[in-house]
Amino acid sequence: MSVGTIMTDTIRKGLTSTYAQFSSTKIEMYGQGTRGLTVTSTGGTLHGAWSSDATVTTSDRRLKRNIEPLYRTIAQQATQRGGVPGGASASSGGAARAKDQPVGWLLRELRPVSFNLKHGPEAKYLKFGFIAQELETVFPNLVRTVGQDDTKAVASQDLIAVLTLALQNLQKEFDDTRRELEEQRLRVARLERAVFASQQQV
Repeated sequence: MSVGTIMTDTIRKGLTSTYAQFSSTKIEMYGQGTRGLTVTSTGGTLHGAWSSDATVTTSDRRLKRNIEPLYRTIAQQATQRGGVPGGASASSGGAARAKDQPVGWLLRELRPVSFNLKHGPEAKYLKFGFIAQELETVFPNLVRTVGQDDTKAVASQDLIAVLTLALQNLQKEFDDTRRELEEQRLRVARLERAVFASQQQV
């Protein structure tokens, strides 16, 4: 059977509450009366809780421009908000610490929370995350405005990159501290040997 053009606002099987609804600007799909998917010319929205065996986010270098180390971007954001103190000391490790300061500032500004959603199948679970409006005041690039009601959303993939940088900085700080501690232990051991040797000669 061949069909040319069908002009309709709604497609459903029988009298069920599962259907697709069409308008001039969007397509909406409903399952048992609950909206599950909205598609527009600029993208779409998955409503409710969705599960997936795997998710993949496009991250090809060929699709990107203005690629910069993340710490520079965070430093710019921190400076614009007056969050980073004066330059780091020029002493040993000063340059590295100057790089770490904005990341430390960002971590201090983040406020992780626990919460329950007001509606939907996930409302029965205790959730963990951030309040998008609060996150937007700290790092606006991590927040998007979506939907007709201007709902705030967190760009999770971007947030993962920020938190990864923070963990890398903490790991580096830990490694530096461990190395300094080992150097101190070696110095103490040398001093103890020197003192012991001088006592033996007396």
